[in-house]
Amino acid sequence: MTDIKTTRRANDSTWARPLLALAPLALLRLLTEPSTPWLVLSWALCVASALLLAAGWAAVRQNGIRGNTAWGTCVLVHLVWAWQFVALIAE
Repeated sequence: MTDIKTTRRANDSTWARPLLALAPLALLRLLTEPSTPWLVLSWALCVASALLLAAGWAAVRQNGIRGNTAWGTCVLVHLVWAWQFVALIAE
């Protein structure tokens, strides 16, 4: 009897979680003026997204990545994260 090891390659859903964490942050930045609670929430979402990005890269390192669309989503989430991080630093 042989064991079959299945690998779970990183795909679009791997990068969707950090992007979903950044969506409220981007909406808040576009629709409201910065205030103290807003900045606290922004930093919390930015850190959460960074942790999810690290988890995504761990999955890529362990299992690889599947398809060009996954790379496109990866680039998109990193650009949005960098935009939000730079905007928070500039505040």
